[in-house]
Formats: sequence, C-alpha cells, structure tokens
Amino acid sequence: MTEYGLVVKTENQTAFVRFIRSSACGKCKACGMLSTQNEIIVEVPNDIGARVGEYVQVSIVMKKAIKASAIAYMFPLVMLFAGVLFGWLLTDVWHIFVNRDPVMAICALIFAVLSFLLLKIASPLYNKTVRRVYTMIGVKKDEDKEIE
Repeated sequence: MTEYGLVVKTENQTAFVRFIRSSACGKCKACGMLSTQNEIIVEVPNDIGARVGEYVQVSIVMKKAIKASAIAYMFPLVMLFAGVLFGWLLTDVWHIFVNRDPVMAICALIFAVLSFLLLKIASPLYNKTVRRVYTMIGVKKDEDKEIE
C-alpha cells in the first residue's frame, strides 16, 4: 500500500511525515491511527533526501505493520489473562491467599504493567522484527495537485 504524506521535520536520516486520513484509510489501521484521528505523524527513513515541506510517497508493508500491531496489542492482553490465571493459582490451587477476586485483579494488573515494561526492554529486538514498515519511495513533483 502506498500513501502520500507531508514531511514536517527531518532529523539525521529520518523524516517525520504527516499523513491525513484518506477515503481508503481506516480499514487496516496499519499506521496506528485511531478512528477519531484525522492525521498521524510517523518516522520514516529518509533514504531519498526529502526536505521539510515536500510531499512524499511512502510504501507501507502491510504484513510487517500487522505483525507490529499484533505484538503491541496482543502481548499485553495475553499477559493480563496470564495474571488472572496466576491469581487463580495463588488462591484456588496453592491456597496462599483466601480472597480470590482481589488477588486475581491485582495479579492481572501487575502482569499487564509487566508486559509494557517487557515491551520497552525488548524494543530493540521488536524494532528489528518490524523494521522498515515504512519506506520512502519518491517525492511528489506536481505541487499544483492537492494530495489530501
């Protein structure tokens, strides 16, 4: 999938590109844009030397984008359920605590927070896995035609 966006900032070899929701947008959610958002700014490797103010064409690799979304959203959910299961084990199986519901809720919250910390720690590995979701493939030449 390719989209056009406006370069709003450049830093070293990275361009920050603003995308405006188009009519094709909103179905795949690959960019991370929420349904209530009309625009998003993403970091894109600036391999072609685009400058601030230029419209660029960016290719989005859907398979990698979906994989990134799955990791970011599913891992905390799985950890939340693991926390509930661990709380149940502490109360009903191992009989360490008496009150099941509060222990399960606290364990679920601890595991959910732990999942975000683990994602943060593992972000270098995670970034390698989903590397190059966005690739800048060209600068728009015709400034007279509006892209939005």
